[in-house]
Amino acid sequence: FGWTGLLAEPARGWHSELRANRVASIETDCVWKKTGESLWFNEVGEFSALDNFSDYDWHKSLRKRGRKYKVNTISLLDLLIKHKAPQKIDYLSIDTEDSEYDILNAFDFDAFDIKIITCEHNYTPMREKIFNLLTKHGYERKHVALSDYDDWYVRR
Repeated sequence: FGWTGLLAEPARGWHSELRANRVASIETDCVWKKTGESLWFNEVGEFSALDNFSDYDWHKSLRKRGRKYKVNTISLLDLLIKHKAPQKIDYLSIDTEDSEYDILNAFDFDAFDIKIITCEHNYTPMREKIFNLLTKHGYERKHVALSDYDDWYVRR
């Protein structure tokens, strides 16, 4: 479709395949609330997560078999600046296996105009916190029945 974009993926097992199959800019640092930290990461395919979040949802039993290693972190704001994202962003998807709220809570929503955000919640207690945060910043939750594990937010 001629889309341009940015993809952040700290799981090493995906890096070569992403570089071969995506035209987007690829960031291998882990998106987190703060840039410059070195945190433990638990790689388990699509259920990979920062290790501190390995027990937050119903995938915790899978994560017990994960491969753990340290990753460098980058905040969402610093990620967008580093990759020269446009000031107006049509769509942002956040699926970080339970660290979504921490990432969004640290973000400066005045720095970029993001029209639509999808955010994974996996029915954890963070769903309500994400809802409160995003509605405070002018977003409305839409299409609640569209996805079982993600919420869609559109800026008013």
